[in-house]
Amino acid sequence: MKKRKLIPRVALASTIFTALLLPQTVMGEGTGDDPRMIEDVKTEKQVKAENEKLRKVREHITNKREAAESEGKVSALGLFRVISVPSFEQETSYWCGPATVKQVLDYINGTSKSQRYYADELGTTKDGTVFSVVDDVLNDHQDENYYVYTTHDSDEQSKFNDKIEWGIDNGYPSILDLKNDPDYMPKYTRSVAGHIVNTSGYDWDDWEIRITDPFDQGNRGVTLGNVWHPADGIWEANQAHFRQAMIW
Repeated sequence: MKKRKLIPRVALASTIFTALLLPQTVMGEGTGDDPRMIEDVKTEKQVKAENEKLRKVREHITNKREAAESEGKVSALGLFRVISVPSFEQETSYWCGPATVKQVLDYINGTSKSQRYYADELGTTKDGTVFSVVDDVLNDHQDENYYVYTTHDSDEQSKFNDKIEWGIDNGYPSILDLKNDPDYMPKYTRSVAGHIVNTSGYDWDDWEIRITDPFDQGNRGVTLGNVWHPADGIWEANQAHFRQAMIW
């Protein structure tokens, strides 16, 4: 069992003060991402794993493009691919992290434990889940893909998309930290400050990314499950979040 990242305690008064400063709509229903900026400190193993995965992504995408060009196509494997990640609606308004972990592990392992079990593993509280520990829990419960945490600058959308594409092509859902807003993701009617979801498909022809969303905003059946969103909207929602992070 690998050691988990230590999460420092933050003064309650500071947390309450921060929450009071945020708009009512932002801190509304569905928020399940802990707003504390807990840094992801990589171990030597994680650094090596990330470098190796970056090499694999570059090689995979390059090979697809070269094969496509030789055949006169846009993409060797096509512009569209999905994987059948199961959907589990989050059991509380702040359990998007545990629900997403359950979805990913159920897809990879063919089975999973309860959302409460993963909430305990993640250290989830009513403030939500610290995103920088999600990779640890995923790696503790499966051996197919060694997940790593990474961030992207504003000019790195193609690298973001390449990681999502590589993951889907190999059957490894990526996990995203998003600030959902109707301006980016029109299926949402209210802003959510932080939301944890996993990817389950890409469609570069229609320029969309599919996520497996554990949250049914407004009980409308519109956001819950495997849902397509504009690829630029997913990127903007990720960039709008203060972490600008993904786990892949």
